Amino acid sequence: MIKDHPVIAWTPYGRKNTVSVLARYMLREHARGIIDEWWLCMNTDDDQLDDVRYAYDLARAYPQFIKLKERPHGRPRRFPKQRNTGYFYEYMTDPNTVFLRIDDDIVYLHPEAVTRLVTHRLEAVGGVASFPVMWNNSIISWFAQQAGVIPAAGQTSIYADGSPDYTWPKVGGPHCMDPVGWADGRFAVALHRRLLDTVAAGRAEDLFLYQDFPVQIGMQFSVSVFASLGSLYAGLPDGPGVLIPYEEEHWHTVHQPSVLGQSSTIVGDALVSHYTFFPQG
Repeated sequence: MIKDHPVIAWTPYGRKNTVSVLARYMLREHARGIIDEWWLCMNTDDDQLDDVRYAYDLARAYPQFIKLKERPHGRPRRFPKQRNTGYFYEYMTDPNTVFLRIDDDIVYLHPEAVTRLVTHRLEAVGGVASFPVMWNNSIISWFAQQAGVIPAAGQTSIYADGSPDYTWPKVGGPHCMDPVGWADGRFAVALHRRLLDTVAAGRAEDLFLYQDFPVQIGMQFSVSVFASLGSLYAGLPDGPGVLIPYEEEHWHTVHQPSVLGQSSTIVGDALVSHYTFFPQG
């Protein structure tokens, strides 16, 4: 709980291998009294038996903290399965609660990231969501390169462990699916190495942006992590929590900011890391 508001984190659940990392951060935040509940919103395929088993094991191990949520009753399954995640907002209609969306492949959360995101959303005047400095996010990578947080194009990183030197490319612009920031696997590896080295040196703050930035109204932005208020969903015209259009990323970053005429915010000192986008493989 923060500022007398319950904080519920929720994760569109599908992958044991990365959630097993995320769970350590979620348990840390719960032990600190920051996150009250963590919902695993089940979005698995029929053949993901081991992944499903892991989710149930987690919920049994921490029954007061971890809750499993199924797709709301009567809602048809959509394909690809990422299209189902928008249904879960039907559970998020308590106007007093802050909801923290955390994708199932978030593999690092700075110790102050959750508190800063939630506090920003509670104190912000307007806007749809509060986003973090999302490491391995194309638009964030563009901001970071402009600010010198990651090396400029043409600079070379020399690795002491004998790995091949890496010459940094230019992130093409603040675009959600930039060919470098979104789809270049070698770039993603270099980003993660920089994060790991910086955190290990006790200098994670070196990766912060120097200020908060508005997200341009109508610009698609990855929704891997963000804080929003239950009041955003409670009074929607098609029913509490019913997103129209139903695709959650479009709704939060293109549609609803345009409807309200209000930009969301990237919180410059809330650092988290996203593992991978599928083209980076």
